[in-house]
Amino acid sequence: MEGNEQKKKRMKADPDVPRLSPSLRNHLDHLANLKGEQVAARVTQEDADKDEWFIVKVIHFDRETREFEVLDEEPGDDEEPAGQRKYKLPMSHIIPFPKRNDPSTAQDFPPGKHVLAVYPGTTALYKATVVNTRKVF
Repeated sequence: MEGNEQKKKRMKADPDVPRLSPSLRNHLDHLANLKGEQVAARVTQEDADKDEWFIVKVIHFDRETREFEVLDEEPGDDEEPAGQRKYKLPMSHIIPFPKRNDPSTAQDFPPGKHVLAVYPGTTALYKATVVNTRKVF
């Protein structure tokens, strides 16, 4: 018994061993599983005048830095001619979309709710306010 108690004390006292709560671990697992998925991403710098949001594809999630590497598959006309552009973004700049085949992951958006909407025919997003909800029969 004494050996186990000493081991527990060493583990608790070791500041190099990160301790993640089960809920944070589950959240990080969920984020890591977004690889290959499309998400909404804020791609502007913190000091920019306006937010720029795009639909991008997740390439990688780094659990250590908690950053996403994402790919803008359809950059705008003003982008470099090489085409696709990569970004490294913090978790706070990413919003996962609900799964298409799992309605339980979809949120309810009542009138007055602020959302991001897609400009038709683009991957650019803009801030909008819900005016009316679609009725499903």
